[in-house]
Amino acid sequence: MGFELSVVTVIFFLSAVLLGTFSYTMLSASNEVVGDASAEQYQMQNVRIQTDIEVDDSIPQTSGSNYNLTLILSNTGSETIRFDELNVLVDGTLESYSYGDVAATWSPAETRNLTITGLYGLGMHRVKVVTANGVSAYDSYLV
Repeated sequence: MGFELSVVTVIFFLSAVLLGTFSYTMLSASNEVVGDASAEQYQMQNVRIQTDIEVDDSIPQTSGSNYNLTLILSNTGSETIRFDELNVLVDGTLESYSYGDVAATWSPAETRNLTITGLYGLGMHRVKVVTANGVSAYDSYLV
């Protein structure tokens, strides 16, 4: 009976050592993934905090029943923004836009124009410009 008890004890001990090794490996890998995600989240929050834009003016130009809208925008933050990755919503509808500048990067303290064509409707309208990281600016205009 003593030998069998010793063998069972050794088997339980080896099982515990193997289980502990696998658990440590999994926990350390999970901890590394969580650490990387936390660093990435911090970086994204930092960029978002340093990003800011303003709509300086909204200029509708009527042509018949439709109108074109020119927006004058300023990058008032300290981050460079991709100008071609903006989302522009007019009265809650996503609209495509064009811009005359060659460079797609929008540096801090720089003013840019963009034009939205083929809009319609008289009265008061609201425009929203959203950067790739979710920072937005609003303006209202009258047609």
